[in-house]
Amino acid sequence: MKFKIERNILSDALVNASKASSSRSSIPALEGVLINLKDGMITVTGYDLEMGIKCRIKPDEVIEEGEVVVNAKIFGDMIRKMPSGLVEISTENDVNVTLKSGSVVYNVVGVSGNQYPNIPELRNDITFYIDESMLKSMIRQTFHAIATTDIKAVHMGSKFHIKDNVLSVVSVDGVRMAKRVEKVEYNDIDFVVPSKTLGELMRILSDEENEKKVAICIDRSQICFSKEDYMIISRILEGNFIDYDRIMNFEETSSATLNAREFSSALDGTLLLNTDRYKCPVVCIFENDELSIDIKTALGQMSDTLPVKYNGPKLEIAFNAKYMIDSLRNSECDEVKVDFTGALSPIRIKPLGDESYIGIVLPVRNK
Repeated sequence: MKFKIERNILSDALVNASKASSSRSSIPALEGVLINLKDGMITVTGYDLEMGIKCRIKPDEVIEEGEVVVNAKIFGDMIRKMPSGLVEISTENDVNVTLKSGSVVYNVVGVSGNQYPNIPELRNDITFYIDESMLKSMIRQTFHAIATTDIKAVHMGSKFHIKDNVLSVVSVDGVRMAKRVEKVEYNDIDFVVPSKTLGELMRILSDEENEKKVAICIDRSQICFSKEDYMIISRILEGNFIDYDRIMNFEETSSATLNAREFSSALDGTLLLNTDRYKCPVVCIFENDELSIDIKTALGQMSDTLPVKYNGPKLEIAFNAKYMIDSLRNSECDEVKVDFTGALSPIRIKPLGDESYIGIVLPVRNK
């Protein structure tokens, strides 16, 4: 294999693909990335047996086709430290790799490409498309509520559920939930995508509104997200996801309308007294269009008041301030409606006049 390519283009592809390579594996090839040159295109692949990332890039000059596996970190650092401009990559005996740029020459030992495991091929039985920026927004607003440790592994990802041409993305970690909905042109399917896959997908998707689409292909146990020259393939998490609609769709007995940023800022101030050593909930009292915020720990205490629009009897409720801050910030709006049914029942957060996002925070007992 021998080709020439712009350093920055190859470096970006290596960075993206290496996110799916293993840091430590019994299969040495999985600790690297596969560089394959065929039909005038380079495919850089990272794979850890659970998630794979492929990046396709075009070289400036193709001299000889071939493939090789190189250590993801070492090879990536070498490319990054090369002078800007064209880099020449060549292999000898399929394993000895030479990098040249200007007066800089690196030689590194790789692994034969035939030792790299094949990423599963999807049958493309199910395929639908979604706007790139909308998909990123849906993942971003629900990502914070994915469980990091859970008895049920299925909760360590977000559930995608399409019914009646409406896509719901839902995350739950046992003490909070988040749900975002949007219309799509597909119907009747659900699957759970691991958090690691979603994190990498968010990283390569654009925030800018455009007409670009992401293709989502699914078979029995695998899913593939394709965007231009990027592809992420992942296993689907199996198991029974929690019945989130039953928890989210309650009839409130009282509700408050308030400024999300002001409430979030006030709660953020309570975190100064809430260290890993001194864990205490924040106590909120809703009464007569006023919200009182109090916290007391072994480090000290803090109080604040905010104007709200509140309808209902006096309510004293306690919760983890960070969880509420996450829900408020991910509502991505100025004003929210907060619904209650009691001091120990789930708290529901929704953007005022917008049903596309729902956040749930479970309260705690105020000792």
